[in-house]
Amino acid sequence: MIEKLRKLEAAFNTSLKAALNDIDPEKVDEILDNRDSSVFSDAWMNAYHAVEGKTSDEETEDAVTHIRKEIFISIFKATGSSELPAYISDDFGLISSYFIHNIESSWVTNLFFTYLNHHIPQGDLMNTEKTMKELIP
Repeated sequence: MIEKLRKLEAAFNTSLKAALNDIDPEKVDEILDNRDSSVFSDAWMNAYHAVEGKTSDEETEDAVTHIRKEIFISIFKATGSSELPAYISDDFGLISSYFIHNIESSWVTNLFFTYLNHHIPQGDLMNTEKTMKELIP
């Protein structure tokens, strides 16, 4: 599972770096406002509650925690924001939970797909008919 998780991490980080190009404080504020809208936040919370409490082996849990910390630190350095890195780290945690537990959700897959298309998810997500596994090279 760790090897598969590393592929997910690589795809996520590569796309995230492109999404963060030329991001400024105004854009960060706009993203945060859009993510706080009930349309986005309610869908996110519904997806979270569907996997809340699901656990995996300690090695996998530790790997996800480590990746999330790295994501947080790199985004904080790039933006100076503490809220945006927290949201994106949480997104990775949510996406990886669905991936690890082999659960399909079109909303979570679209969340990941939006990152893969170099956009930070907010408001409406980009749509795909592919599964999570099909999106990871």
